[in-house]
Amino acid sequence: MLLEILGIGWLTFGLFFCAIGVLGVLRMPDVYTRLHASGKVATLGLFGLLMGAVFLMPSIFLKVLALGLFILLTSPVATHAIAASEYRRKELVDEIAEMQHLDHEIKSVDVSAFLYSSNIKDIIEAQQRTHHNGENKKDDL
Repeated sequence: MLLEILGIGWLTFGLFFCAIGVLGVLRMPDVYTRLHASGKVATLGLFGLLMGAVFLMPSIFLKVLALGLFILLTSPVATHAIAASEYRRKELVDEIAEMQHLDHEIKSVDVSAFLYSSNIKDIIEAQQRTHHNGENKKDDL
């Protein structure tokens, strides 16, 4: 009976943080604060639910432990990847706006068309020339 009460308590704790995290994702103004809210769901909410499952079904302890460790290792990496992608997108949008002398904020970008005509193409060509020059120097020796 005590294990069931503890299990329901942990499930309630996890459900509370999941609900708060979803509200945070819906209500926060930008990507970075939304990532913070979703990070709380991944840690506190999920671990509350996992602890509740362990108290209600003790036989699944090892599976829950493995799942918890997996989430603990992968969640920060996924959050960082999303944040880095958003940061790069904003840099690209700023560069496009600067090139086109736009004063208003751009909401979406056709990245492939921009990359084709941008200085990134020049950078890639310069790297290829440097690589080919390095090969020619080796042949001369």
